[in-house]
Amino acid sequence: MKRANGEGSWKVRERNGSKFYEYSIRYLGKRYSFYGKTKKEALEKYKKSSELWAVGVRDDTETTKTLYEYAWKWLFDYKKGRIKAKTFDYYEFIIDHFLKGTVLGECTLNRLNMLSRRESEKLFQKLLSDNADKSKSTVDGIHTVLNQIGKYGVKYGDFTYNFMECVTKLSEKDVKTKKKEIKALEFEDVMKLWNEMLRKNEEGAIINNKAGTYVYGIGSCALLFCCFTGLRWGEVSCLKWKDIQENDGNYFFKVDKQYVNIINRDEGAETKHKTVEETPKSEKSRRYIPLCKRAIEILDLVEERFPHLHEPENLIFSNTGRPITASFAGKLLKAMCIRAGVPETSPHGLRHSFASILLNEDKKNLYEVSALMGHSTPDVTYKKYIDIFEKGRMKTVSIFDKLE
Repeated sequence: MKRANGEGSWKVRERNGSKFYEYSIRYLGKRYSFYGKTKKEALEKYKKSSELWAVGVRDDTETTKTLYEYAWKWLFDYKKGRIKAKTFDYYEFIIDHFLKGTVLGECTLNRLNMLSRRESEKLFQKLLSDNADKSKSTVDGIHTVLNQIGKYGVKYGDFTYNFMECVTKLSEKDVKTKKKEIKALEFEDVMKLWNEMLRKNEEGAIINNKAGTYVYGIGSCALLFCCFTGLRWGEVSCLKWKDIQENDGNYFFKVDKQYVNIINRDEGAETKHKTVEETPKSEKSRRYIPLCKRAIEILDLVEERFPHLHEPENLIFSNTGRPITASFAGKLLKAMCIRAGVPETSPHGLRHSFASILLNEDKKNLYEVSALMGHSTPDVTYKKYIDIFEKGRMKTVSIFDKLE
């Protein structure tokens, strides 16, 4: 049925016994369709798009795009500048590796809108299932990206509904590659690494060709600093001397930035990646960290070993002016762990060691540890270290055994 003023036309469609309305209109020689459970809903979607057309934002036929093309447009035209560079790179990776060339990715929006909810659900669920050989975090990433694209499509009238509404995430038991366990060290192991950090070359040593010099460079100090502050590697690597503050004999610093490694999109770039400074991942990540004696000792050691670098604007843990990369830190830590005879872990594992040691000492520290780690809520901290609390419950119950 055609509208009386000739602006567009209405069609009543039925899918799985449910009725919905389609409003079609031509704009700049191209036809657009907007769907809704009611006429009002379809018109509201049209109104949102027409407002954008008025300022020249949308002048192409979205519904003829494939989902892969639409995802690419969503990422570069809508998300760019709204999300952090590291997140942008990750979304690009998901789209390019798991949507491109797939049956779902090659579907046009017109085709998707004509599918029943059950058919579209199967198609989207299949994409997740086809990647069950990947890690849980990767499959969750695919789900997150598709869900955001779905919400965007509904908002601007390109989708009848969010196709991901009925698609469930795969559970840990459904994926082949299980969640990687991050090894947290015990305090005794941390102290072995501490001694390894302080180890010096003996007579006849090949390293540095000098006896009495430190075996490891400034990177080892940065790694141990993670152990005694709970910082992420990106947060440690961007610390400057001016960030350290003192109040009534106590030293602390504010965490309000971090270094991240992202794809280098600069014109004529000679390197594939580059390091940039970003604000923390969330507001809770902005926090004050008081320094314990061990952390202060590390700073004193760095100042003693590299006095010429002790300037307010200089990075604390760098003797080149450039931040130490996470990959280099990982290799260095592996060598230190092997030499010290402790379980191999990662720089992020040292951060977990910080929390694990504090919670094992006293589980009442949950709220304080959560704040020091920059977690969004204490519940996040609890779930990450639930094994510690489960052991605590067993210890509590065992009190009855002592009363017998």
